[in-house]
Amino acid sequence: MSLTATLLQLSLLHILMAMIPGPNTVVVSYVSARVSRRAGMMAVGGVVLGSAIWVTLSMFGVGVLLLEAGFLYRALRWLGAAYLVYVGIRMLRAGIMPIDAQRPPQAARAPLLAGLLTTLSNPKSAVFWTSVFVVVVPAHAPAWFYAAVVALIVVQSFAWYAFVALALSTNFARRHYLRFAQWLDRLAGVIMIGLGLRLAYELRNELVGR
Repeated sequence: MSLTATLLQLSLLHILMAMIPGPNTVVVSYVSARVSRRAGMMAVGGVVLGSAIWVTLSMFGVGVLLLEAGFLYRALRWLGAAYLVYVGIRMLRAGIMPIDAQRPPQAARAPLLAGLLTTLSNPKSAVFWTSVFVVVVPAHAPAWFYAAVVALIVVQSFAWYAFVALALSTNFARRHYLRFAQWLDRLAGVIMIGLGLRLAYELRNELVGR
């Protein structure tokens, strides 16, 4: 397979993975609709930066090292699960309190950091990309190819999540969001808590199965 075809294959794989709703989508959607378009784009910047970090680390085999150092890998995933639950609880609390008594949760006050930490909370990304590189990328691929992969992930991540942010920060979307703000905050919080608990449940099953 040519390097161009490999890039196209990686491009398709990444954009399909990005489009599957997950913590990144929840954070970007929540901040865009609840705060502003600018805040939503800052959250996008955090997600893109986090994605670039995991992909770059994967190229240096960090995913393999995490799997070999099982304790470290599990510890990072526990931290990731705890962070998702923490963010979910803050969102849930924002949805329970009266609007005029609310203090914006951390995701709304520091959207860039929220996007970055949400992306970094999933070390499985490093393992996933390491596996993909081993299977798909030809041996001894030139340096420009790896630079192109990082650039591709950055551009596609930005394009998709920016689309989400722009769509949900329109006057129409924000007006309807504000009508149901408390219920939607609760929903976002429940989703984030659920994602964190699912990760914790997977970790528990791995420990029990050992």
